[in-house]
Amino acid sequence: MADNRTISQLEAEGYPWIGRERCKGTVWVPFKMLSERIPMLSAMTLDQLGAKMKCDRCGKRPERYYPATRATRPGSFEASARSCRPASADP
Repeated sequence: MADNRTISQLEAEGYPWIGRERCKGTVWVPFKMLSERIPMLSAMTLDQLGAKMKCDRCGKRPERYYPATRATRPGSFEASARSCRPASADP
């Protein structure tokens, strides 16, 4: 089903990322990073944004793309940052 919400509406609803399923697996890209590279991103719909994306490895469009929140996204940066040892702690 087509998602006709604009990126600015998705951000207001609490979706800071887009999840893209590609040949490498799912990639989570923050809308904030995309807005630096794509002019007028906030006025685009999710379907328009998905149509502009392509895989850097195989060149195909994502099989699926969807808005994601911290709750819907597996793992988190904070959890992985806490579980990792600092580089200076390695022998």
